Amino acid sequence: MPTSESTQLRSLTVSDNVSYYYSDSGDVPGSTYTTLVFVPGMSFNGGVFKKLCPLAAGHCLRIVGLYRRDYNPTTSFRDAELAGLVSGTVEGQEGFLRSQAVDIATFLVMFAREQHIPLAEGTSGGIALVGWSLGSLHTHAVVAYLDALPSNILSDLGKYVHTMVSHDVSGVFIGIPRPPGYSMDLWFETDVEKRFNLFCEWSMAHYPHKNVTSGSIDDLEFYKFSDKPHSMHELSPEELAEFTSAKNFGGSDTLLLRIQPDVFKAMTRRAIFNMTLAEKFLPNLHVRYMCGGESHGALVWVSHELRKCWTDPKPFYGPDAEKARDVKFKFQTEGNHFVFWDEPEVALEQYVATINL
Repeated sequence: MPTSESTQLRSLTVSDNVSYYYSDSGDVPGSTYTTLVFVPGMSFNGGVFKKLCPLAAGHCLRIVGLYRRDYNPTTSFRDAELAGLVSGTVEGQEGFLRSQAVDIATFLVMFAREQHIPLAEGTSGGIALVGWSLGSLHTHAVVAYLDALPSNILSDLGKYVHTMVSHDVSGVFIGIPRPPGYSMDLWFETDVEKRFNLFCEWSMAHYPHKNVTSGSIDDLEFYKFSDKPHSMHELSPEELAEFTSAKNFGGSDTLLLRIQPDVFKAMTRRAIFNMTLAEKFLPNLHVRYMCGGESHGALVWVSHELRKCWTDPKPFYGPDAEKARDVKFKFQTEGNHFVFWDEPEVALEQYVATINL
């Protein structure tokens, strides 16, 4: 099913009853190209990365936008799958994240095999797995639960996936509390449709920070929008609905926000602070964190906080936490949370630079 002249919507069945759909810019003939597989954020499907696709080949890239579970036409969650998520127990919530990690890792391997993409050579070829916003929860889960993968999936995953990029991750998904004194009033709105609209206004704005690289919370803007038009402002509600789901925003995505903070913290510890796991599973994996120069202040702040934790992880992530992977941070000085929509050429340059840190 074509979605545009340069993008195809394809599907892969990863198990007996789960199929993932994904947008795909396609092969880059005669090139050891790198495939960027994007896992989208809250309320958005994989089509939101469509503006990157026509530019991809010029950067020796292939762009894949994954449609997460519950995002049509990918298989919806079944009640039995959500039971662990809503259980309120550490075991149930960890089990849910682990199952999602296995499915996404399986998708990556099956995609690589089916499409005959180039093998990884350093940070060329292969796959860079990019989690955008809430999607970073899923990409962290993939790295955290590599020990749950079947051996045939794990062995091939290591041949292809060389980098995990986390773009504008929210602190909640890596166990870091919100900035001191900051409150997001939109989450107190009880009407889902109104809350979704407030969320779009909040996330699509440009924020006029004084300095995104200083590490000082006083240099970051949390409430005031700049005069720049919001991202996707040109779309009608019907056009925006092609890329979003208010139902999923108020449904399974909101359930993810209710996972216990200690579960997120433990997942992050397994992903980047556990030497035993890192030495055994994908030991050469690069992990990169990137935030936009005009993204919301909380998204910039959390990258600085995580970088502090990286310097000395034990106080926050526990006595057994240690630097276990190749982790680096990139603080962009331009572009907001939707830089890939507003400035796709700039976005591709940012992603490439972050991958090659």
